[in-house]
Amino acid sequence: MPFALESFLLLISRISGLFLSAPILSSRMMPVRVKVLVIVALAAMMAYFVPITYAQEITTPGYFMAALAVEIMIGYTIGFVAYMVFGAIQLAGQIMDMQMGFGIVNVVDPQSGTQIPLMGNLTQTVALLLYLAIDGHHYLFQALVQSYKVVPVLGLNLNGKVTDLIIQISVYMFVIAVKISAPIVIAILTSDIAMGFVARTVPQMNVFIVGLPLKILVGLGSLLIMMPIYIWVFNQLFARFFEYLDQVLKLMGM
Repeated sequence: MPFALESFLLLISRISGLFLSAPILSSRMMPVRVKVLVIVALAAMMAYFVPITYAQEITTPGYFMAALAVEIMIGYTIGFVAYMVFGAIQLAGQIMDMQMGFGIVNVVDPQSGTQIPLMGNLTQTVALLLYLAIDGHHYLFQALVQSYKVVPVLGLNLNGKVTDLIIQISVYMFVIAVKISAPIVIAILTSDIAMGFVARTVPQMNVFIVGLPLKILVGLGSLLIMMPIYIWVFNQLFARFFEYLDQVLKLMGM
């Protein structure tokens, strides 16, 4: 089978979009030269066996440049939907931090290069390990290959259904964050109520000095107890967001 240069360039564009937003693949810890080499190698291999379908015939250089831009957008959308689950988990960690007294304690996230909360970094690291354990990055590459059957070149359809689904996923992300952080928040709230009773019965005790380390102890202890449940929840979230990814691709190709 001869090597198709046009298909190769189109594949590079869609894969590049995936590497801009997908978990792990968009990490700043990976050097740019390594990313470019991986993108070119993947596109070269996929150009031989991935059937590239066209919604419209490319007849002019302007059409071809537009096709490259659309391909980048499609790849970015695939990675973005997968990354939203990590955003929900990170937001849950931020809510935990606010209740535990770590609201001003931030660490640099090596994946994105931004500052994130302490507990958010912990929960996101656990989620990344689970994501790699279930071969989530392989699923993204498989979705990229299968996307050409649903969303051909120049066949992107950004209708209202796609926008509604993206908004629904965004709202669901905040709901997930609240549900994940709820056990820790409730445990810390219970300790605050207990310290309020202590402050009323023993006025000599400095509640502010005792309460802060107690909240940290209760929060970390609750997180340790809930970690096996969180691992199961994260696995369910990955499955749910992969279903969302399939729905987004189908709607973009309608």
